Amino acid sequence: MEKYKKKFVSNMKEKYDEITSKNERMTEKELYHFLHTFKGTAGTVGYQVSAEKAEALLGKMNHDSERMITKEETIQLLDNVMEEVLEAALENKGKEEETNVQKMIMLINPNPMVLIERKAQLEMEGYIVFATMDLKKAQTALYDMHPDCIIIDYHLIEADQSDIAKEVREKAELQFTPFIMTDSVHSVRNRINGYRFGADDFLDQDVSVEEYLLRVNGKIAKRKTIVHSVLTDELTGAYNRKYLDSQLNYMRYDLVRNGEKATLAIFDIDHFKLINDRFGHLIGDQVLRKLSQYIMEEKRRTDILIRYGGEEFVLILPDTTSLQANQFLQRLLTGFRSKVFRVKEETFSVTFSGGIVDIDGSSPNKKLLNQADEALYRAKANGRNQMVIYESNLSDIKPVKTIRIAVVDDDEIIRTLLTSQLQQFQPEENYEIEVKSYREGESFFEDDWHKSGSSCLVLLDGIMPRMDGIEVLRKLRHESSQSKYTVMMLTGRKAEKDIVKALELGADDYITKPFSMGELEARIKRLIQKML
Repeated sequence: MEKYKKKFVSNMKEKYDEITSKNERMTEKELYHFLHTFKGTAGTVGYQVSAEKAEALLGKMNHDSERMITKEETIQLLDNVMEEVLEAALENKGKEEETNVQKMIMLINPNPMVLIERKAQLEMEGYIVFATMDLKKAQTALYDMHPDCIIIDYHLIEADQSDIAKEVREKAELQFTPFIMTDSVHSVRNRINGYRFGADDFLDQDVSVEEYLLRVNGKIAKRKTIVHSVLTDELTGAYNRKYLDSQLNYMRYDLVRNGEKATLAIFDIDHFKLINDRFGHLIGDQVLRKLSQYIMEEKRRTDILIRYGGEEFVLILPDTTSLQANQFLQRLLTGFRSKVFRVKEETFSVTFSGGIVDIDGSSPNKKLLNQADEALYRAKANGRNQMVIYESNLSDIKPVKTIRIAVVDDDEIIRTLLTSQLQQFQPEENYEIEVKSYREGESFFEDDWHKSGSSCLVLLDGIMPRMDGIEVLRKLRHESSQSKYTVMMLTGRKAEKDIVKALELGADDYITKPFSMGELEARIKRLIQKML
């Protein structure tokens, strides 16, 4: 069945591209016939969701109508109906490209006869092999190539007086690249020293050609598993945050070494919380996937996309100035905001905002990220839907947003403690905090302070006289402006059903008394990041 699914996806993507590339309009009758064929085959090969969407749309169409449908409307309809099939086409394309891209091995050995023989054996396995007898030459080439494996002779390392081999090994570690040593003799001491140096494997003269190739293949396959499974965000397909530090370290290392230029950008989706609140988290996830897929299609192979957290992404652009990065990201922004998302009968489009900073070899990672973040907040303050390049005077801007925190708790001690601690809270980001407390739900609802303007984080006690915390939460979630409120329940209730009830009603988090202020502060920071 799998081969039929792939064939169906390929055919439908080809047909989709044919329809969307033309500047001609379609009749309703033509679109009906296409969707009718699509529906029948999609359901048969396993794309049931697509089949159901097509069936729902067909029920609203007239199969004999000659009404002309605009190209824009046709694309919107097809994007909605064919969503999972188009995503499968993109995934298949990625797998095919990955299969077609040959893996590269850097082979370093001072013996020319061994070098020629091993190079030929590895090339027979389908690898591209960069072979050199000189460690210095390998060091230089390492910055122009991204080998999937480095195989180096032990005696080159033993004779190295300039720590070149150590630099090569450190870069391999940053890239999760297997670092394999070989030896022309059988020596336990050499093997032990090799592993102490940092070798991932050690192949001496007793290893047969067959075993040599098997072990090299195994190390390269393991690297692929690490990169794709451990370092990839499951939802979006971008790299995850674990990959960020190693890549920034590598980029700065490269800058110091070669004096190259590179750029870092942080961007996030505008009003993403409103999308989740209005259309649900499944649609929010769809938006995240679409943005990630779109950028991965448009970026260069050497550019690195990382999901930084929530709706926030980082893009590392080697050999790029901040001005060039700004041009590229503005083009991405223009392209992405033209895409239309459809939920039932409603459509919407999405924009993002971001900050850009030039990477230099001396600034630590945290400083670079903070600078890009400051530029991002300036973009938000300027009205969103734009990119801003970091300038040093951005750090002097005033907070761009006020977060109001309401403490609703009938316990005077808890109420006073929380208010006092939160008023002393100094956020690292460009926002300021206002705090106000209430002893009961009724007084909270009577106050207009939290109703106008800024987003509000409500720390809500679970049990209070008259109006229970659950009732306050229920009423909040029925307010017309309910999306502005983020709610954390403060509860002594340990019954699972009460926690479940709060979450069902829309609580964003909960913490059980007694709690530490450190834990509460960490959770508040996380919630505020979602609110910004």
